[in-house]
Amino acid sequence: MAIRFLFRPVGLALALAAPTPSLAAPACLANGKSFNVGQTACLTLDGESHLARCEMVLNNTSWTKIKDECPGDAPKPHPTSISTPAPTEPTDN
Repeated sequence: MAIRFLFRPVGLALALAAPTPSLAAPACLANGKSFNVGQTACLTLDGESHLARCEMVLNNTSWTKIKDECPGDAPKPHPTSISTPAPTEPTDN
């Protein structure tokens, strides 16, 4: 019984003296840089760029697409549509 009372204070002292590991802040990686949770970046996948935000998903960082184009990108060309000519004055047939 005396041994139990001897080991409790020693165990408590060791537990308090043990260094606690420092945890790094969660971050996303893109384009060779680190981004904190909440920051946005322009990501390019398969030749297409889009704006994404670094977010936490199930205790892991993940990129979430928030916009189809990046700020400063030139607008994507739309396919040319075939339109009918505007009507002019009626003609006599």
